[in-house]
Amino acid sequence: MTKPLSAPPHYDVVLAGGGIIGLCTALFLREKGLSVAVLDKGRPGYEQSSRNWGWVRTINQAMEELPLALASRPLWQHWATEGDFGYARTGLLSLAQDQEEWNALENWLAAARHHGFDARELGRSEISALVPQSRGQWAGALYSPGDARAEPDLAMRFLVRKAEAAGVTILPDTAVKSIDIQGGRACGFETETGRISASSVVVAAGIWSRWLCKTVDIVLPQLKVIASVLRTEPVDGGPDPIIASSRFSLRRRMDGGYTVAQRNSSITYVTPDSFRFLREFMPNFLKQKKLLSVRIGSSFVDELRQERQFGKGRPNPFEQYRACDPTPDRKTLARTLQRLREDMPMFEKTRVAAMWAGVIDVVPDALPILSPVARYPGLFVATGFSAHGFGIGPASGKLMANLIMGEPDTLGHEHFTLERFGCNGERTQAR
Repeated sequence: MTKPLSAPPHYDVVLAGGGIIGLCTALFLREKGLSVAVLDKGRPGYEQSSRNWGWVRTINQAMEELPLALASRPLWQHWATEGDFGYARTGLLSLAQDQEEWNALENWLAAARHHGFDARELGRSEISALVPQSRGQWAGALYSPGDARAEPDLAMRFLVRKAEAAGVTILPDTAVKSIDIQGGRACGFETETGRISASSVVVAAGIWSRWLCKTVDIVLPQLKVIASVLRTEPVDGGPDPIIASSRFSLRRRMDGGYTVAQRNSSITYVTPDSFRFLREFMPNFLKQKKLLSVRIGSSFVDELRQERQFGKGRPNPFEQYRACDPTPDRKTLARTLQRLREDMPMFEKTRVAAMWAGVIDVVPDALPILSPVARYPGLFVATGFSAHGFGIGPASGKLMANLIMGEPDTLGHEHFTLERFGCNGERTQAR
């Protein structure tokens, strides 16, 4: 914990959450000349922002998010000239295992063509030429040569340094306990070390955003999903493009190893919020149920106990949760690695160097919330990226900065409003 504040400092903007969205927003606000502080209950970037797969992709992005993905490309490329965090435009190859998957990829490409980017269809011979290591009989593939990879942990360290060099005040180990509302307006945060005031405040706290919004009776429909990942020791002669498939996904790392995961292996545990937001989440769940495993465990009782500590006028002990570090699903990772070895025998004797898991914040339609909060002027929310935040983080931060400044936006903020869920009208008190 940082030392108690001697006097309540004031900034133009204060953000709760030092992940990629919070830091990118802070950077673009500083470019506009504003004074900015970023608060994090632990170490900035320690949670999902540094645990993701490290893809900077366009393929299979929702149509509403595609402008953010395309606008993030040149920002990532420029930042890569300022620091080495493993950024490389190696392309992404999305493989279809069967005709059903191939039809889905073709339908996506048909819908995305008007954005004018570089994804194209590949047949079996072209797949073999691009990835000769694979012996799978794929039904087809999409390839985007402009998609890229990066090391998430190194990228987050780079962004912290860049933000500090730009004049952003970063306060780690400073848990935000509640949003400060005075006269019907958001005017700062109450932290474990005291109050910090601001003209605008931003909740960019990932999976913790729901509970923080709850401190001022704002309902944010958000659930948690756990995704597991492994990395291998270095492998000679492996594929260079990012590989995405329903059997396995992988990307080459700076150290010569590979990050390996499976896109349809995420886990969500039944919690009180699962029932509370059942109506909002059910339509998308039914469409995407093949990608998610629903489990019952101690999480229901644990979260029921925890959520009773959070809310308006409650203790809100965020300082008890400095780091979210879930146990990886080793069985699923072992199965995924076996599938990779079956397709690419060169991985047969490759050893696993590490396994980890991260908790992803998801919202009902899997689109981010990048939005002012109508009830409280000065309050903004940037969360709910549903596993897409790393790649689109730069442009999302730019969009948020424009919203806060009241400047024109060309990246589709109308798709990302909090109001689209209709959770803060007459039904608010019931939640």
